[in-house]
Amino acid sequence: MTYLSLLESVVLAGSVVLVAYGFLLSFIGRIRGSGKVPLIFPRHVFALVVPVGNDEGTIGRTVENLRRNKYPRSMFDVIVAPVNCTDQTPTIARRKGAVVYGPGKQRWADADDAVHGVLERLSTKDRYDAYVVLDVRSRISTNFLAVMSDKLSRGALAVQSGYSVTGRKWTWNTASRALLSALKPSWLTSWPLNLRLAGGIHRTGLCISRRLVEKHGVNEPRLDNVLGYQTKLLRHDVVIQYTDQAWVYDRTRSLKPVPSTLDRLRSRWRIARTDGLPLITDGLKWRSAAQVIGGFNLFMPSFNTTLLTALLFFGLAAYLHGVASAISLGWIALIASLAIFVVFRLWFMRAPVLAYAALPSLPLILCWQAVRSCFASSPKPLPANAETKAKKDQPETGSGRTQGRRPRRRYSRRPRRQPS
Repeated sequence: MTYLSLLESVVLAGSVVLVAYGFLLSFIGRIRGSGKVPLIFPRHVFALVVPVGNDEGTIGRTVENLRRNKYPRSMFDVIVAPVNCTDQTPTIARRKGAVVYGPGKQRWADADDAVHGVLERLSTKDRYDAYVVLDVRSRISTNFLAVMSDKLSRGALAVQSGYSVTGRKWTWNTASRALLSALKPSWLTSWPLNLRLAGGIHRTGLCISRRLVEKHGVNEPRLDNVLGYQTKLLRHDVVIQYTDQAWVYDRTRSLKPVPSTLDRLRSRWRIARTDGLPLITDGLKWRSAAQVIGGFNLFMPSFNTTLLTALLFFGLAAYLHGVASAISLGWIALIASLAIFVVFRLWFMRAPVLAYAALPSLPLILCWQAVRSCFASSPKPLPANAETKAKKDQPETGSGRTQGRRPRRRYSRRPRRQPS
């Protein structure tokens, strides 16, 4: 019994330190600079990348909302990337003034694949200085592009805007999405406003400069692998800046697919093993707090693990020592601290009121997510000879019917800009 009590005390002390560390990162990140600096005059040209499916009832309003942004109309384009569309979504998007980029001879599996393909294509053009990743149901604040241009003018390479979950305010779907988004991409993400700390990626509302894409690319890992891509940038001392002056409002109704638990744990362990200690070492060497914190966070447990540990040890302490014992009260205080932590995160992201009322159901939501991830299937890798076979099936340039003719352009010209 003595050894068990000692184990409970050690685990409780470690959990308290971990939660205190999470509060410290959250509140340090909210420190603002002295005075309000005016925005620099717009000087960057943006491409707003919007992957779509069969969304003919939504794409029109989305393009109209994006085109109403208070930014010079000649300095941004709405790029629509249709993924397996069988309706009139591309036609409506063109009619509203958007530029439609199809997959060409390739095939996009999902929205992340479409974003990846469009970014690779846009990086070869000289027109755009930065790219903003959005969703078909996203809405952005009217000053969004002006703030992003200001951040890029001050030297930022990647900027994550404020992210808020909206929709029908009194629905369970909106509340659960807000609760889950408050803990993403990691519950230890600081979201710094002024300090140079390790920020995070929501993907929706992320602005990346052309210089970053040309230098570091969007491959290996891809942009949809948030933790891997963020760690890759930190290895090169590139910090993702966060701003709460511009906001993106996510109105997506469905929850994102849950990756397999085994794949997620394997990927996280591989990143921590290969990049954790080097990040800490480089951060201490170059005095970069972002690298030190980013490397240290790779070894920290997730919010699910912390909450599950607290609930299990509280049940054990209540069974062995009673609910009124000191160790049980300590676990109750820790669970209450985790709840307060989530409340602050909801407040930071301007969550709807129902999300606060649904906070007691957070353990059930996390449990359901964990069960879904246990039964989620791993993505099937493409066969190694698929690309080679596709190339063999294509006719060679200058042979057969095309011999002696000028080769066709791979992609069609961008349509003329319609008057705003």
